Amino acid sequence: MTTLFDERERAAEALFALDEELRFLALARRNKMLAAWMCERLHLTGSEAEAYKWRLVEAGATPPPAGRTPDEALADRLRADLAAKGIAADDLPALIARTGVEAARTVREQARS
Repeated sequence: MTTLFDERERAAEALFALDEELRFLALARRNKMLAAWMCERLHLTGSEAEAYKWRLVEAGATPPPAGRTPDEALADRLRADLAAKGIAADDLPALIARTGVEAARTVREQARS
């Protein structure tokens, strides 16, 4: 026999699982969007661009180095990739934040429909 407490616990766990899934999807979408932006700047096309996009999405799923936030680690990686091609790095933290907000909004809208 389930109690009201058991039902609430299951509902809370389901909500937590959904929140985590949406957070993961938003981060993956953000990294794909940033990768597309980077491919334009690095002049990558075709299979090179696709490989770069997947590497960036996978990098977002790995824990950052100690003492760094995931966004800082991502900015470091993007900055290094741009510097390797001699391209100036714009305000990457602001770009990452804007892209993250847009990706989260898109994921939430898709989850509602």
